[in-house]
Amino acid sequence: MKSHTVVGFNILSGLRMLTDELVIVRSHHERFDGKGYPDRKKGDELPMFAWIVSAADAIDAMTSDRPYRRGMPLQVAVEQVRTGAGTHFHPDVAEAVMDAVASGALKLIPQTSMHPDAPKIGAFENPTA
Repeated sequence: MKSHTVVGFNILSGLRMLTDELVIVRSHHERFDGKGYPDRKKGDELPMFAWIVSAADAIDAMTSDRPYRRGMPLQVAVEQVRTGAGTHFHPDVAEAVMDAVASGALKLIPQTSMHPDAPKIGAFENPTA
């Protein structure tokens, strides 16, 4: 599981049009305190957009249903972001997330399949529809 950041980076690294984006693909599981993966980068060692994608990915992971657990409500996930500000998450990004939820700008998007009867093919549901 932890290797997917490097695998994604390696897959996309051959695309010359991607430069800054590769940093984000590789680093979206880093932590602000440097205890993340794969490179244990911290703070200002990564561009702000990497920290934004990291927070978005974490919120999605916390609020999405998984085979082994139900997703948590958005308010619970936002509280996790708040308590993780400065350790897991960039403090400015955590504050922006809380502001966006408070203003109603950030809401969960229901994640139901558009084709619930379609068979799963590889990692995607009905990719040709």
